[in-house]
Amino acid sequence: MRALTDCLQSILQENASGADASGMVTLRARREGSTPPMIVEVRSVASTVTVIDLDKTSQHSLLRPSPGKSWMRICDYVLVEEGEHGCEVVMVELKSTLGSRTTGLEQLRRSLPLAKYLLAVCEVELRRSWPCQFRYVLIAEKRTTLLDKRPTRPKADVETRNYDDIRVSIGVGTRFDFSALRA
Repeated sequence: MRALTDCLQSILQENASGADASGMVTLRARREGSTPPMIVEVRSVASTVTVIDLDKTSQHSLLRPSPGKSWMRICDYVLVEEGEHGCEVVMVELKSTLGSRTTGLEQLRRSLPLAKYLLAVCEVELRRSWPCQFRYVLIAEKRTTLLDKRPTRPKADVETRNYDDIRVSIGVGTRFDFSALRA
């Protein structure tokens, strides 16, 4: 049952990993300047989940960069969970603040072709296919840039929102259970 997991890790080399021995994955978002990176912990991650860091992986040599166009902007991570009867693909975008802009949501929406491409490479390589479900998650460290005096919660809740043709789970915090991201 690890054929897809092994294939993704093989074709992506060091840009794909899995959970550590305790079932935890650490997601990092680089920030500009000397600001420390945003760090999100995802717990209860199965050993059949492949974590793909798209900041290191995505090479869009076919797409022409164009000012004001966002077709090259994609999400930060893709988590692929292989199951007996298919796979579940969770695309994750990390933002420092939730804000009212839709850039994170648009990045998630534009990530689907890349996730499908990676799965298609494995289908060709292994000569089989997997029915997959695709999920979209936006995680923000905090809601706004204003000072927040509420106590921090060790585990964050996730709400859902429709954006264009996708349904996005939105969470605010730095610690999540993997099952909450898949809801």
